[in-house]
Amino acid sequence: MKLAGRIEIAAPAGDVWRTINDPVRLAGCVPGVQDVRRVDDRTFEGAISASVGPMESDFAFTSVIRRSDFPSELEVETSGTDSLTKSRLTADVHAALETAADGKTVLVYRADVNIGGRLAILGDMVLRATAGVIIGEVAKCLRNALERPAT
Repeated sequence: MKLAGRIEIAAPAGDVWRTINDPVRLAGCVPGVQDVRRVDDRTFEGAISASVGPMESDFAFTSVIRRSDFPSELEVETSGTDSLTKSRLTADVHAALETAADGKTVLVYRADVNIGGRLAILGDMVLRATAGVIIGEVAKCLRNALERPAT
């Protein structure tokens, strides 16, 4: 499954970058994420509780920051297994920042997500809908955390 999009945030690029480049800080914006801990400078582990279609499960995951070059590329590889069906998920996520004409920062992302096991049986439409809800919540949280009220 491929996901891609743009999130416009009324905040300086440096503030947005520091947030998305810190998995512990970013985890506060991802619904259901808990227990994120640093393994080393580029590796993080944690868990996420998620409902996918009729199933609710916990996913243990490991994320590795493969590349971090402000503002042009953040590349993160994530893999995990859900506790209920033992289905495997891998994701390669790429993000970059652009400046909009109005001075806002645009977070451009794309993700290649692969799901195997019983969870894959639910189908692309259900999985894409779940991902869409999570991405929407992340965008809302980033805006709330980073945007400053107009004076």
